[in-house]
This record gives sequence, C-alpha cells and structure tokens, in this order.
Amino acid sequence: MKKQKSMFFSSNAEKYTWRTLLLEIVMLVICCIVVLPFYYLFVSVFKTMREMGLNPLGLPGSLYLENFKYAWEQIRFWQAFGNTLLITFSTLIIVVLFGSMAAYAVARRKSKFYRLVMLYFLLGFMVPFQTTMIPLYQQMQFFGLINKIYGLIILSTGSCVFAFFLYQGFIKTVPYELEESAVIDGAKPFRVFFQITFPLLKPITVTMAIFHVMSNWNDFMTPFLFLHSRENTTLMLEMYRGVGEFTNNWPLMMSIMVLIISPLVLFYIFAQRFIIEGLTSGAVKG
Repeated sequence: MKKQKSMFFSSNAEKYTWRTLLLEIVMLVICCIVVLPFYYLFVSVFKTMREMGLNPLGLPGSLYLENFKYAWEQIRFWQAFGNTLLITFSTLIIVVLFGSMAAYAVARRKSKFYRLVMLYFLLGFMVPFQTTMIPLYQQMQFFGLINKIYGLIILSTGSCVFAFFLYQGFIKTVPYELEESAVIDGAKPFRVFFQITFPLLKPITVTMAIFHVMSNWNDFMTPFLFLHSRENTTLMLEMYRGVGEFTNNWPLMMSIMVLIISPLVLFYIFAQRFIIEGLTSGAVKG
C-alpha cells in the first residue's frame, strides 16, 4: 500500500512541470486583477475621505458606517428603486413575450418571406444606439413621450431584437415532433407554443432575463436623455447626481454604488440557480 502511494505521488510530481507552475502564476495574477476592484469597493465604503486619500488600498482603521447614512439621505433610493424596477421588469415581460413569439414564427417557417424578416431584424440589430439618439429623441418628443416612464418602457422594448436572435437559435434545437403530436391532438398554434415549446425554453429565457435586467438596471444614457424630472429618476441617475462639480466624496460614492448594485447581485445569485437547473434537467432527459 505504501509502495502504491509513493508511486502515485511520484507520478504526480513528474507531471508538475515549470509550464504548469507558470500557468498557475498567470492565473493567480489574473484573479488578483479581477478581485482588486471589488476589494477596493469593499474597503472604501468603511473609510473616511481622509483615510481613503492616505491609504487607498489598506484596511480601514475602524468601521465608519456614516457613509451609508449619508448615501441614503442624499439619493431618493426608494423612488429611484421603484422606477428602475418598473422599467426593467415591465420591459422584460414584453421582450420575452414578443421576442420568443417572433423567433418561434421565423424558426418554424422556411419561406423566403421569413428569411427577409430575419434579414430586416438583423440590419436593425447592427445599427448602434449612438447613431440613432437624435432621431429617437425627435420621435419621442413628437409623440409626447419625453420625461414619461411609459415612454422609456416603450423605447426599451427595442431589445426584442436581441431576444429574437437568442430564442431563434434555441428553438431550432427543440424537437419538432413534440409540436406535431400536439397539433394532431387538436392544439392551436398559441397553445402549442405556450404549453409545449415555451416551457422548454427555460434556460435561454433565464439567460435572456439576466442580460436584460443587468443592461437596463445599469443603463445611464437612455434615462439621462429621456427622463428629466427628479420624480422619474432611476438609480443610475441618482448616482450621477451625487457627483460634485469640483470635488467628490469617493467613500460616499462607493456607498451609493453598493446600494445600487446590491439588488442586482441578489437577482443574479437567485437567477443563476435556474440556469443550472435548466441545463442539468435537459442533460438528464436527453
């Protein structure tokens, strides 16, 4: 038994080369680069402005909790949180619903018309948002949607195109025989989609939800252009208003940032479990 163990450890020692050591060092360096911003954020929220200036990366001498108190007083957290939540999840429902339905119609049809529809969506998806800001603002102003929450919701549903491309590739992997058997039993197209196909799209739906929530929650440019009043503010706009004209209290800004990203982190942790469940269930069922 001892001889077998010695042979095992010696074989592992022979496999451990300088190349392996170099790769481990590189991975440790990359890990430190990734972790450093989070460490800097964590230690900064418990420091005073003077302590942060003297020792930016050091641990705080004491836990200074007044930053969170000042951050809560400076921003309209609950109002901004409610507006951001309303915009994000109302657009999410619309994007998932219409994006999946459009992708299903195009993926299950092979005619030239639907290929042209897909090409049309692709051309629109290739146009960057920055090149259309002025025309979009003029159209929003023409329809009276400036400084309106529902106006921004309508504008944000443009990400249906992104959902369309995600769903289309996934729908093609769903066996068509399942839908055929439902049609033979007398099911209509809407019933086939919502009771047969859509439940099988759970992994890509959760993935789409994570992408959409993270992009809309962190969106600054769109609310900055189309929402002007403090009553319609979002969390990113509130953080922007906390920036001073000549000086900035960085520990306070870090505390505001923690308040803003905390719901997003909790959502990601909650949704990640459903992605793993969806992938593993699909692997087991084959």
